[in-house]
Amino acid sequence: MEVGVGLPTNLRGTNRDLVLEWSRRAEAAGFSSLCMGERLTYSGYDWVLSLTAAASVTHTIRLLSNVIILPIHPPGVVAKQALSLDDYSGGRFSLGVGLGTPLDDYDVAPSPRAGRGKRFEESLRTIRELFKGESLVEGTRAIGPAPVRPGGPEILLGSNGHKALRRVGPFCDGAVTWSFGADPVEARAMFDVAEDSWRESGRAGKPRLVCGCYYSAGPRAAEDLEAYFREYYPNVLPGQVEQLLGAVRTVTPEAIRDTVARFEDIGCDEFIFVPTTPDLVHLDGLAEIVFG
Repeated sequence: MEVGVGLPTNLRGTNRDLVLEWSRRAEAAGFSSLCMGERLTYSGYDWVLSLTAAASVTHTIRLLSNVIILPIHPPGVVAKQALSLDDYSGGRFSLGVGLGTPLDDYDVAPSPRAGRGKRFEESLRTIRELFKGESLVEGTRAIGPAPVRPGGPEILLGSNGHKALRRVGPFCDGAVTWSFGADPVEARAMFDVAEDSWRESGRAGKPRLVCGCYYSAGPRAAEDLEAYFREYYPNVLPGQVEQLLGAVRTVTPEAIRDTVARFEDIGCDEFIFVPTTPDLVHLDGLAEIVFG
């Protein structure tokens, strides 16, 4: 199983130099991918800018949007961005897409909340066609640049919901899921849905199966995690932050190593640890735990 790491681009206190150094060190340490999600209503960088910056200072590590909120974007624009990153990175980019939370990102985009599931499927169909390097509008040229790989960048469906994960088979190349508690039983149930939809769609091979969770690996791991949660989840119901904190166990070396071992056992292709503090000590600490 491969192990990836999130970029600190959605964290307060991040900056250009940190993102670039984090990218270099992550590649040098042996992480398989760098990922970041999209969040409009938070002080973080744009996904295209951040992953392009990471691509500029790395050579082999993969890049993953984990995930962008597809229904708030025109599919042709997303296809252009994805194909550009694919070419710019030498074929290292994977497009992770989802419906996104929280829903107030739809309000500020702006994009209607209603009908987002239908728009999501329509956009996936359109992007798949555009990735073939053909125009969908008669008399116009195709969106470019041409894909590095036949069929374009890998598309991963980002969701924990079993209904949403049934879209993997007909539309995507795999699933990127999430587990606050790094629970392999929970993740395996999600993987089962993705694999069932794959078989039902009559596709050969198997879907790529990815999962992730938050982690904290510095000298104040638990305190840093709590500070992040209380800032990032300010509008949850009373007691929910405590409930979420109680679920996260990847704040010790033993728990992180155990997570890697247990997810490898369930057939996970890649596990991604997402930072909660923009401090390189957390990246170096994770690398030492996983690869040291």
